Amino acid sequence: MKEWKKEQYYDKKRDLTEWELDEIEQTIQQAFKLRKLVKLTLWDHNKLQDHVGLITGTDTYEKELILDIDISIKRITFEQIQKASLVDSDD
Repeated sequence: MKEWKKEQYYDKKRDLTEWELDEIEQTIQQAFKLRKLVKLTLWDHNKLQDHVGLITGTDTYEKELILDIDISIKRITFEQIQKASLVDSDD
């Protein structure tokens, strides 16, 4: 019963459509090429989390990208990404 109650508070990871995956890929490529800030919504530890940073590289072998946020550098697996959007520098 305790486990069931814990699960009730978790977000559910969505299976993304091919169209959504293409849109995420295009946004990431654009952010990387133009060196723009990107906001990534990630599935991490059974919940969704937003991270904003600069994509400084990708590791296609490990299927990861490298996100430079203000306080650290994160290695993010492609499977964690649920959404990506460019951050307007005027914000």
